[in-house]
Amino acid sequence: MKFKESVLIILIILITPQTYSQETKNQDYIEFNDRKNIVHGVYLGLDFGYGQIKKNETTSMGIKLAYVVNKKMEIGITTKALYSDLRSVDRSFGGDFDLLVIYGGLHSENILLSTSKFNFSFPFLIGIGHIQVSGPQLKNTDITLIAEPGVNILYNLSRYVQFEAGIKYRISSPIDPIPNILDNINGFSIGLGVKMGVFNLNKNRYKKKAPKK
Repeated sequence: MKFKESVLIILIILITPQTYSQETKNQDYIEFNDRKNIVHGVYLGLDFGYGQIKKNETTSMGIKLAYVVNKKMEIGITTKALYSDLRSVDRSFGGDFDLLVIYGGLHSENILLSTSKFNFSFPFLIGIGHIQVSGPQLKNTDITLIAEPGVNILYNLSRYVQFEAGIKYRISSPIDPIPNILDNINGFSIGLGVKMGVFNLNKNRYKKKAPKK
């Protein structure tokens, strides 16, 4: 037997079991691609708002931390600070008044068209707020319950960044910091925000075990 023929026979003997083993192993799995099945995410969001309370202009800033479920639902916590120079109020108390509200609570957000670059969502906040109204000769505080539903348009810049713009309506329980000046902090606001995080925490899998016959 020639040397080349001997080497060929040895290679066939060595390769055949490996090939058979690999084929047997591959039969235990089904190959697939679930790259689009992104089901988990977490982000930190920052937003700015402009609105009105009793014809008084307001500005606000908020921060939130949320968990994203299957690109269709967010749930987390949020905190906001709101300020207004109360010019359109009863001046019988004299001078100008300033309103400062710190509020926060549970944030939830249902998302539509979750697989597109642009999404629609319905954010909702429910929580509690601390209200302070201060003037030249007085300073009163109160606690109120707050609910804030809204509608947003979301733009997915990348897997890590998302922009939002929308409108919200804030509803509060009655307050009584100063008679005849402010009885609630209800009002519309428009806002812009950015969410930064990882909107896909899942590892992409390409194989799963085949069902037993």
